[in-house]
Amino acid sequence: MLKSFFLLVSFLLALSLGSQSQDLLASFNDTATVNHAEVTSTAAPVMKKNWNHFEGKNFSLNFGVAFILDHNIAVQDDNNITQVGKVNAATEFRGERFIVTGNLKFFKYPWRYMVSANFNGLDAPQGTKKFSFIDYNIEIPLGKTAGWLTLGKQKEGVGHEYVLPGTQAMFMERGSGAPMLVRQRNIGIRYSNSLKNNRMTFTFGLFNDFLESGLSFSENGSQITTRLTLLPQYKTDANLLHLGLGYRYSDAKQGKLSYKAKPESNTAPSYINTGSFIAQASNTFMLEAIKVNGPVSLIAEYMVVSVHVPEKNPSFHYLHVGGSWFITGENRRYNKTTGNLGKLIPKKNFKFRKGSGSGAFEVGARYTYLDANDQAIEGGQFGRLTGAVSWYPNAHFRFSVNYGHGKLDKNDIKGKVGFWQFRAQFEL
Repeated sequence: MLKSFFLLVSFLLALSLGSQSQDLLASFNDTATVNHAEVTSTAAPVMKKNWNHFEGKNFSLNFGVAFILDHNIAVQDDNNITQVGKVNAATEFRGERFIVTGNLKFFKYPWRYMVSANFNGLDAPQGTKKFSFIDYNIEIPLGKTAGWLTLGKQKEGVGHEYVLPGTQAMFMERGSGAPMLVRQRNIGIRYSNSLKNNRMTFTFGLFNDFLESGLSFSENGSQITTRLTLLPQYKTDANLLHLGLGYRYSDAKQGKLSYKAKPESNTAPSYINTGSFIAQASNTFMLEAIKVNGPVSLIAEYMVVSVHVPEKNPSFHYLHVGGSWFITGENRRYNKTTGNLGKLIPKKNFKFRKGSGSGAFEVGARYTYLDANDQAIEGGQFGRLTGAVSWYPNAHFRFSVNYGHGKLDKNDIKGKVGFWQFRAQFEL
């Protein structure tokens, strides 16, 4: 499987360096501040080209894709094998996503729509092979500066790691605690706005996915989310300080809750697992901070969830501290509409031509720690230190290598594991 992975990577690399692919790179900045008539609170950015964009009298349409190919290798000690079983090397298409976005021009302030579908993608359970809809929503502006409503299946809008698209993050996978404590996508209604000359963002959402779960509205349980971000310091996208806080309330589905987390490797089993337990609801509080100084970015995020149970309420904690440095001098642009770092576009694309640039090179390091032990619940404790190297030959392609060393403390056993992870990525 490793040989097949590298053959596919070589094919993608050849495409990325070809002259035709370079012609696709018309000026594109997905993180520029957009006005309220063009808001995109949930839609993934799509690069507009003549062939994938239609502009009509009553509507517009953009077609985008994202393909992610991964290969993961786990090196476990005997204790870790005892804890979670043997984790074999695996190659997978991590994401095969198709995205359609556009504006409906029947209204004074055009409505925006988004539909995305995936085959065994970022949200599909491991081992499934099915085509599923990831997003389907409408964004409705409430006037020129009054914000907008998003209706349908969408991101919940909390937690920086889940606000930004996964293809634009510093590391191959989100930190272990983010998927455990925040649901990436949900069905509901959400209000969003950017305030104070785009130095502040605010969002508030109500969700209940009973339409997809098959349960009744009350049995399924509802969620409430809110997030506030501030820019106390902002000179340029290369010199800023971002602060944010978020909150998520969730009813217990059918009177029970459970929490699971993978070790930041999608082909591995859950290392953290509380099992299902009787509960009424949970409250999750989130803090986030970002400092950008030229090509250096530092990020910290903390989450704590307090679970309401019949007896003593347990609390679980997650910490993420990391950063990256673009050796070639770039920086990610900051999206003032949604309050997150955005897509990286190299200063000069790499080509096999005289005078070609090198593309962009990024190195990063991160430490994450997740504690799901409290009161009578023993879900485990997992910490991981990760190093990352990424090469962006142009705005469409990315090639990454991550290595993570993790320690799992569970069931009175302390195990160690190392993960080698390789990724080839294309998005339009």
